[in-house]
Amino acid sequence: MIESLSWFFFAILATLLLGTAMVFYKFPSAKKMSRYNVSFWSLTTSAVLAIVFFFSYLYLTTNTMLLLAVLWGASFLALSLSQMYALGHIETNTLFPVTSIVSLVVTVFAGLAFFKEQITLIQTLGVIIVITTVYSSIFNGVKLKYSSSLIGIGIIIVFFSAFNKILQKLAADKVDIHAFQIYQYLFAVLFSLVAYSFVHRKTWRKEIFSGFKIGSAIGIFSFLGGYSLIIALTKGPLTLVFTIFSLFTLVTAVLGYFLFGELLTKRKLILLFMAIIATLVIRFG
Repeated sequence: MIESLSWFFFAILATLLLGTAMVFYKFPSAKKMSRYNVSFWSLTTSAVLAIVFFFSYLYLTTNTMLLLAVLWGASFLALSLSQMYALGHIETNTLFPVTSIVSLVVTVFAGLAFFKEQITLIQTLGVIIVITTVYSSIFNGVKLKYSSSLIGIGIIIVFFSAFNKILQKLAADKVDIHAFQIYQYLFAVLFSLVAYSFVHRKTWRKEIFSGFKIGSAIGIFSFLGGYSLIIALTKGPLTLVFTIFSLFTLVTAVLGYFLFGELLTKRKLILLFMAIIATLVIRFG
Protein backbone atom coordinates (compact mmCIF):
# COMPACT_ATOMS: atom_id res chain seq x y z
CA MET A 1 0.00 0.00 0.00
CA ILE A 2 2.81 2.41 0.87
CA GLU A 3 4.33 1.91 -2.59
CA SER A 4 1.23 3.58 -4.09
CA LEU A 5 2.47 6.94 -2.78
CA SER A 6 4.17 9.45 -5.09
CA TRP A 7 7.89 9.66 -5.97
CA PHE A 8 8.08 12.92 -4.02
CA PHE A 9 7.20 11.18 -0.74
CA PHE A 10 9.88 8.53 -1.23
CA ALA A 11 12.49 11.09 -2.31
CA ILE A 12 11.90 13.04 0.92
CA LEU A 13 11.96 9.82 2.97
CA ALA A 14 15.22 8.72 1.32
CA THR A 15 16.77 12.12 2.04
CA LEU A 16 15.88 11.91 5.73
CA LEU A 17 16.96 8.27 6.18
CA LEU A 18 20.22 8.46 4.22
CA GLY A 19 20.98 11.87 5.74
CA THR A 20 20.66 10.22 9.16
CA ALA A 21 23.01 7.43 8.10
CA MET A 22 25.58 9.99 6.99
CA VAL A 23 25.37 11.79 10.33
CA PHE A 24 26.19 8.49 12.03
CA TYR A 25 29.44 8.39 10.08
CA LYS A 26 30.69 11.00 12.54
CA PHE A 27 30.68 8.43 15.35
CA PRO A 28 33.53 6.35 13.88
CA SER A 29 35.54 9.52 13.23
CA ALA A 30 35.06 10.62 16.83
CA LYS A 31 36.02 7.20 18.23
CA LYS A 32 38.82 6.64 15.70
CA MET A 33 37.33 3.47 14.25
CA SER A 34 38.47 2.05 10.93
CA ARG A 35 36.23 3.25 8.11
CA TYR A 36 36.84 -0.07 6.39
CA ASN A 37 35.34 -1.95 9.35
CA VAL A 38 32.34 0.34 9.63
CA SER A 39 31.75 0.21 5.88
CA PHE A 40 31.95 -3.59 5.86
CA TRP A 41 29.43 -4.02 8.69
CA SER A 42 27.04 -1.39 7.35
CA LEU A 43 26.96 -3.08 3.93
CA THR A 44 26.65 -6.52 5.54
CA THR A 45 23.68 -5.34 7.60
CA SER A 46 22.00 -3.89 4.50
CA ALA A 47 22.67 -7.14 2.61
CA VAL A 48 21.16 -9.26 5.39
CA LEU A 49 18.05 -7.05 5.53
CA ALA A 50 17.69 -7.20 1.74
CA ILE A 51 17.88 -11.01 1.81
CA VAL A 52 15.38 -11.27 4.66
CA PHE A 53 12.79 -9.01 3.05
CA PHE A 54 13.35 -9.64 -0.66
CA PHE A 55 14.48 -13.29 -0.91
CA SER A 56 11.20 -14.28 -2.58
CA TYR A 57 12.05 -12.00 -5.53
CA LEU A 58 15.27 -13.79 -6.49
CA TYR A 59 13.51 -15.77 -9.21
CA LEU A 60 13.36 -12.49 -11.15
CA THR A 61 17.16 -12.41 -11.46
CA THR A 62 18.48 -11.50 -14.91
CA ASN A 63 21.92 -11.07 -16.47
CA THR A 64 21.25 -7.33 -16.79
CA MET A 65 20.49 -7.16 -13.08
CA LEU A 66 23.73 -8.94 -12.18
CA LEU A 67 25.76 -6.65 -14.43
CA LEU A 68 24.22 -3.52 -12.92
CA ALA A 69 24.76 -4.89 -9.40
CA VAL A 70 28.44 -5.69 -10.08
CA LEU A 71 29.00 -2.21 -11.51
CA TRP A 72 27.21 -0.64 -8.55
CA GLY A 73 29.25 -2.63 -6.03
CA ALA A 74 32.58 -1.86 -7.72
CA SER A 75 31.82 1.83 -8.24
CA PHE A 76 30.53 2.15 -4.68
CA LEU A 77 33.84 0.79 -3.38
CA ALA A 78 35.80 3.17 -5.62
CA LEU A 79 33.62 6.05 -4.39
CA SER A 80 34.08 5.09 -0.74
CA LEU A 81 37.86 4.69 -0.99
CA SER A 82 38.18 8.03 -2.79
CA GLN A 83 36.10 9.73 -0.10
CA MET A 84 38.18 8.12 2.66
CA TYR A 85 41.37 9.44 1.08
CA ALA A 86 39.92 12.93 0.61
CA LEU A 87 38.62 13.04 4.19
CA GLY A 88 42.19 12.77 5.36
CA HIS A 89 42.80 16.21 3.82
CA ILE A 90 39.39 17.92 3.78
CA GLU A 91 36.73 18.36 6.44
CA THR A 92 33.56 16.31 6.06
CA ASN A 93 31.30 19.39 5.93
CA THR A 94 33.30 20.63 2.94
CA LEU A 95 33.89 17.43 0.96
CA PHE A 96 30.33 16.11 0.83
CA PRO A 97 28.54 19.37 -0.05
CA VAL A 98 31.13 20.31 -2.71
CA THR A 99 31.06 16.93 -4.44
CA SER A 100 27.29 16.71 -3.96
CA ILE A 101 26.52 19.92 -5.81
CA VAL A 102 28.82 19.09 -8.76
CA SER A 103 27.42 15.56 -8.91
CA LEU A 104 23.91 17.01 -8.87
CA VAL A 105 24.63 19.22 -11.88
CA VAL A 106 26.09 16.22 -13.77
CA THR A 107 23.09 14.08 -12.83
CA VAL A 108 20.60 16.73 -13.93
CA PHE A 109 22.23 16.95 -17.34
CA ALA A 110 22.34 13.13 -17.58
CA GLY A 111 18.63 12.91 -16.82
CA LEU A 112 17.78 15.48 -19.47
CA ALA A 113 20.19 14.15 -22.12
CA PHE A 114 20.17 10.36 -21.75
CA PHE A 115 16.81 9.61 -20.15
CA LYS A 116 14.96 12.27 -22.18
CA GLU A 117 13.30 13.56 -19.04
CA GLN A 118 11.19 16.68 -19.18
CA ILE A 119 10.57 19.04 -16.30
CA THR A 120 8.38 22.11 -16.15
CA LEU A 121 9.66 25.67 -15.99
CA ILE A 122 8.58 25.92 -12.35
CA GLN A 123 10.39 22.66 -11.49
CA THR A 124 13.49 24.03 -13.23
CA LEU A 125 13.24 27.01 -10.89
CA GLY A 126 13.12 24.57 -7.97
CA VAL A 127 16.28 22.85 -9.21
CA ILE A 128 18.05 26.21 -9.45
CA ILE A 129 16.97 27.09 -5.90
CA VAL A 130 18.34 23.76 -4.63
CA ILE A 131 21.69 24.25 -6.39
CA THR A 132 21.89 27.80 -5.02
CA THR A 133 21.01 26.57 -1.52
CA VAL A 134 23.62 23.80 -1.47
CA TYR A 135 26.20 26.17 -2.99
CA SER A 136 25.46 28.78 -0.31
CA SER A 137 25.90 26.17 2.41
CA ILE A 138 29.47 25.61 1.20
CA PHE A 139 30.87 28.93 0.11
CA ASN A 140 30.59 31.90 2.40
CA GLY A 141 33.19 34.21 0.96
CA VAL A 142 35.90 31.60 1.50
CA LYS A 143 38.25 30.55 -1.30
CA LEU A 144 39.14 26.88 -1.27
CA LYS A 145 42.69 25.99 -2.32
CA TYR A 146 43.76 22.38 -2.76
CA SER A 147 46.51 20.47 -4.57
CA SER A 148 45.99 19.20 -8.10
CA SER A 149 46.04 15.59 -6.84
CA LEU A 150 43.26 16.33 -4.36
CA ILE A 151 41.24 18.05 -7.08
CA GLY A 152 41.74 14.91 -9.16
CA ILE A 153 40.34 12.78 -6.33
CA GLY A 154 37.38 15.17 -6.15
CA ILE A 155 36.71 14.64 -9.86
CA ILE A 156 36.81 10.86 -9.31
CA ILE A 157 34.30 11.20 -6.44
CA VAL A 158 31.95 13.27 -8.60
CA PHE A 159 32.22 10.78 -11.47
CA PHE A 160 31.45 7.69 -9.38
CA SER A 161 28.73 9.51 -7.44
CA ALA A 162 26.93 10.44 -10.66
CA PHE A 163 27.65 6.99 -12.14
CA ASN A 164 26.04 5.32 -9.10
CA LYS A 165 22.94 7.46 -9.51
CA ILE A 166 22.62 6.55 -13.19
CA LEU A 167 23.03 2.84 -12.38
CA GLN A 168 20.23 3.07 -9.81
CA LYS A 169 17.94 4.73 -12.35
CA LEU A 170 18.74 2.04 -14.94
CA ALA A 171 17.97 -0.64 -12.37
CA ALA A 172 14.72 1.07 -11.41
CA ASP A 173 13.64 1.15 -15.07
CA LYS A 174 14.88 -2.23 -16.31
CA VAL A 175 14.99 -4.85 -13.52
CA ASP A 176 13.18 -5.87 -10.36
CA ILE A 177 14.30 -3.46 -7.66
CA HIS A 178 13.91 -5.97 -4.82
CA ALA A 179 16.19 -8.68 -6.19
CA PHE A 180 18.58 -5.99 -7.41
CA GLN A 181 19.10 -4.72 -3.87
CA ILE A 182 20.16 -8.16 -2.70
CA TYR A 183 22.82 -8.39 -5.38
CA GLN A 184 24.01 -4.80 -5.13
CA TYR A 185 24.67 -5.14 -1.42
CA LEU A 186 26.21 -8.62 -1.74
CA PHE A 187 28.66 -7.45 -4.40
CA ALA A 188 29.41 -4.33 -2.36
CA VAL A 189 30.10 -6.51 0.71
CA LEU A 190 32.42 -8.71 -1.37
CA PHE A 191 34.40 -5.75 -2.68
CA SER A 192 34.43 -4.15 0.77
CA LEU A 193 35.74 -7.38 2.33
CA VAL A 194 38.56 -7.52 -0.22
CA ALA A 195 39.53 -3.92 0.58
CA TYR A 196 39.30 -4.53 4.35
CA SER A 197 41.38 -7.73 4.12
CA PHE A 198 44.08 -5.87 2.19
CA VAL A 199 44.27 -2.84 4.49
CA HIS A 200 44.04 -4.86 7.73
CA ARG A 201 45.73 -8.02 6.47
CA LYS A 202 47.97 -8.22 9.56
CA THR A 203 45.38 -7.43 12.23
CA TRP A 204 42.03 -8.43 10.67
CA ARG A 205 41.31 -11.20 13.20
CA LYS A 206 41.62 -8.79 16.12
CA GLU A 207 39.75 -5.91 14.52
CA ILE A 208 37.05 -7.61 12.46
CA PHE A 209 34.24 -6.80 14.94
CA SER A 210 35.41 -3.25 15.54
CA GLY A 211 32.68 -0.86 14.44
CA PHE A 212 30.00 -3.58 14.39
CA LYS A 213 27.40 -1.62 16.38
CA ILE A 214 27.67 1.71 14.58
CA GLY A 215 28.08 -0.08 11.25
CA SER A 216 24.85 -2.01 11.87
CA ALA A 217 23.00 1.20 12.74
CA ILE A 218 24.25 2.86 9.56
CA GLY A 219 23.28 -0.26 7.59
CA ILE A 220 19.69 -0.17 8.83
CA PHE A 221 19.16 3.47 7.84
CA SER A 222 21.04 2.93 4.57
CA PHE A 223 18.86 -0.04 3.65
CA LEU A 224 15.62 1.78 4.39
CA GLY A 225 16.84 4.94 2.67
CA GLY A 226 18.16 3.04 -0.33
CA TYR A 227 14.85 1.22 -0.76
CA SER A 228 12.94 4.50 -0.55
CA LEU A 229 15.30 6.06 -3.10
CA ILE A 230 14.95 3.30 -5.68
CA ILE A 231 11.16 3.31 -5.30
CA ALA A 232 11.25 7.06 -5.98
CA LEU A 233 13.30 6.37 -9.12
CA THR A 234 10.73 3.88 -10.40
CA LYS A 235 8.06 6.56 -10.13
CA GLY A 236 9.81 9.86 -10.81
CA PRO A 237 12.51 11.43 -12.99
CA LEU A 238 16.18 11.03 -12.13
CA THR A 239 16.59 14.80 -12.38
CA LEU A 240 14.08 15.72 -9.69
CA VAL A 241 14.59 12.74 -7.37
CA PHE A 242 18.28 13.46 -6.92
CA THR A 243 17.67 17.20 -6.76
CA ILE A 244 15.57 16.56 -3.66
CA PHE A 245 18.10 14.05 -2.35
CA SER A 246 20.98 16.55 -2.59
CA LEU A 247 19.39 18.41 0.32
CA PHE A 248 20.66 15.69 2.68
CA THR A 249 23.48 18.12 3.53
CA LEU A 250 20.99 20.30 5.39
CA VAL A 251 19.45 17.25 7.08
CA THR A 252 22.89 16.38 8.44
CA ALA A 253 23.29 19.96 9.68
CA VAL A 254 20.03 19.81 11.67
CA LEU A 255 20.68 16.33 13.08
CA GLY A 256 24.27 17.33 13.88
CA TYR A 257 22.84 20.06 16.12
CA PHE A 258 20.70 17.61 18.12
CA LEU A 259 23.14 14.68 18.21
CA PHE A 260 26.49 16.43 18.50
CA GLY A 261 25.62 19.93 19.63
CA GLU A 262 27.02 21.45 16.44
CA LEU A 263 26.33 25.11 15.83
CA LEU A 264 23.08 25.75 13.95
CA THR A 265 23.49 29.34 12.80
CA LYS A 266 20.86 31.76 11.58
CA ARG A 267 22.35 31.39 8.10
CA LYS A 268 21.81 27.61 8.16
CA LEU A 269 18.21 28.12 9.28
CA ILE A 270 17.63 30.46 6.33
CA LEU A 271 19.13 27.87 3.97
CA LEU A 272 16.87 25.22 5.51
CA PHE A 273 13.88 27.45 4.80
CA MET A 274 15.10 27.85 1.21
CA ALA A 275 15.34 24.08 0.91
CA ILE A 276 11.73 23.71 2.06
CA ILE A 277 10.62 26.31 -0.48
CA ALA A 278 12.57 24.52 -3.22
CA THR A 279 10.97 21.15 -2.47
CA LEU A 280 7.49 22.70 -2.49
CA VAL A 281 8.21 24.39 -5.83
CA ILE A 282 9.36 21.07 -7.31
CA ARG A 283 6.40 19.18 -5.81
CA PHE A 284 3.72 21.54 -7.11
CA GLY A 285 5.52 22.61 -10.28
